[in-house]
Amino acid sequence: MSRAFDDLGPYSGPRVSDAGAWPTEPESISPSVRSTPMPISAIATALAADDAEERRQAAARLGRADVVEALPLLLRALGDPDWRVRKEATYACHRLIQASPPAEGERPAAAQRGAEGDRPAAAERGAEGDRPPASQLLVGALLDALRTSDDVGLRNAAIEVLGYCGSDATPALVGALAELAGDERKLVVDALGRTRDPAALDALYATLAEKDDNLRQSAIEAISGMGLIARERVTDILYERLADRDRFVRLTALNGLNALEAPVPWRVLSPLIGDPILRSAALVAAALAESPEAPRALCGALATARGGAFAQLVRALARLADGPLASHVVTALRAAPIEVGTRLVQAAAAQGPGGGVEPPSWRGLGADPVSGRAQALVLAAMARAPGAADAAVQAMIEPALVETAQRALGLLGEDAMPAVLSYLERHVDPDPDLWEGLDDATAALIDGAVAIAEQRGREVDPARPRDDAPDASLGELLGAVRRSVKSPSTLVATSALYGLAKIGTADDFELAVSQTRAISLPVARAAECALAGLTERYPEAARALARQLMQAERTHLAAAIVIEALGSAEPEELAFLRSVASAGDVRARRAAVTAVAAAAGASALDVLSLSLADEEREVRLAAARALGRLYASLSDAGPAGDERARARELLGLVRASGEPELVAAAAQGGAPFRSDPPWAEAGDRLSAPVSIEIGEGAVSTPGMSGGPPSGKVP
Repeated sequence: MSRAFDDLGPYSGPRVSDAGAWPTEPESISPSVRSTPMPISAIATALAADDAEERRQAAARLGRADVVEALPLLLRALGDPDWRVRKEATYACHRLIQASPPAEGERPAAAQRGAEGDRPAAAERGAEGDRPPASQLLVGALLDALRTSDDVGLRNAAIEVLGYCGSDATPALVGALAELAGDERKLVVDALGRTRDPAALDALYATLAEKDDNLRQSAIEAISGMGLIARERVTDILYERLADRDRFVRLTALNGLNALEAPVPWRVLSPLIGDPILRSAALVAAALAESPEAPRALCGALATARGGAFAQLVRALARLADGPLASHVVTALRAAPIEVGTRLVQAAAAQGPGGGVEPPSWRGLGADPVSGRAQALVLAAMARAPGAADAAVQAMIEPALVETAQRALGLLGEDAMPAVLSYLERHVDPDPDLWEGLDDATAALIDGAVAIAEQRGREVDPARPRDDAPDASLGELLGAVRRSVKSPSTLVATSALYGLAKIGTADDFELAVSQTRAISLPVARAAECALAGLTERYPEAARALARQLMQAERTHLAAAIVIEALGSAEPEELAFLRSVASAGDVRARRAAVTAVAAAAGASALDVLSLSLADEEREVRLAAARALGRLYASLSDAGPAGDERARARELLGLVRASGEPELVAAAAQGGAPFRSDPPWAEAGDRLSAPVSIEIGEGAVSTPGMSGGPPSGKVP
């Protein structure tokens, strides 16, 4: 049923928090106009003017008039031919209700004083001590207007004001419901719903037993609107009305349950899906159903559903697929007719039909095309529908669908590999023109394909012979990854290098080493990760490679990375790392510092001490991080105790250096700056008087009068 004014939700006012909504007042009338007192006779004269704006200005001033004097004028303004005057009169009623004293016993006497300016004088407020609150006066006057007036505008405005009166209006409205007849009863039911008063539920529920369908429809709407206020009672009533003889009542009840996200038993819901009028709400309810039968029924309907119905079915199944019934959704999709998978793929790809199947539409019932396509793509992948992999690969090109496409590829697993490889074969090319707008998609596809290959490697039993097809596809993927390493696209090259670390072979060491000197720093960093990953997977080949790399200065960086990844070093390798840590280029020094700490343990403290004073920030940070890790690994007992004390002293110098990044790097490595008591001892050995907060501790630094120091500790 339509209402005169939109219900904007429960109003949380100081006295009538259970009342209906009150809309925001327009700004076209200044607050000074609404708050400036005006003689009631002048207001009455202005309300009779021909100019609608003058009448609206007069209605605005009624909110500061005496409620008894204002009542007749309020009724006139609420029935004004101009809707803006009527709306301004409802705002005036709002202000009168908020400013009036509450009924006796509603609030303590000390709290019964109105806000300053709500009444002309305190003496006048005292004279009104025995007067009922404004809400009660308004209720009586408005109910009388409903009984005697045929003015539609006045009636509609009266319903809004009665609803805002909240629980103050409920008894009178319940009484009027028993007295009135015809359309007036329907208006009273509407007002009862707007009060948001749970006490009105009994009267509204009793109305559902009457014969007048319009009245019953208004009552179920009013009850449904109170779901968040009296959830349990409203839910029970709505469940009961799912079997009502009136379709509109059943529809409203079902919509109300959906709004409360209350699951409907499948035996009750199933017959409703076949009703064209109820189908839309029933499909929404199906997404909340907890029965394994729901996915089967929804999948069956997908084969022939059109427009908005198809979109709703997809949304319902997608929601079930994200819940505990996911396995039942997969089973139902794979057992469904082939037309279901075909339509899902077409919907995901936004393509026309490939045969005689009508293409689904995302235009019905406000469906969002992007989210609808995303949901259809995931469902098509779950169904392993023909063409789902191609649709997922194509979706990679669209930024809004990349995440969903990656999920779909993961669901398809090895079934998606041919489509991915076909795409990579076409797009992995050194010609930069072919990369424009496609590097994001290509990089994401490389990531997805590598993840699939990794998953396959974890699932294959090493003792069981494997057929040739998966090995061939893995070899083809590895070839595409190797070609992508030298791509002009930084994004594609880095993805390829990370993939090489996971699925590459010992033959790929040379390729990874060559890229550690790449001009693009992100590519060079990714190559370092690839080299470390290959080292962990092929340690014997990596040891031999490290000895070769140590011979040439341009490969010192790669040698240090390999030794660090191995985690141990021979004496000649340690000597190499100490030499590079002091004399190599910046990146090689950084890698050597990290490697010597990992391979030499406590004996690396001399190198770390020197590197903490290196002129390059990158090297200092690497040394601080390595020092933090080393300190965390040492024990206080035995010979390591002396080394731990030395490491603690070095960390104390780091902390006192005044370089927040250096302190953060050490903490990241494992230095317990926040809780380890010996930091006080390290601080005592430093002569700085200034305290600087880093984490939860204080740092003393020399030669600084305030603020964080910029120099090093001498």
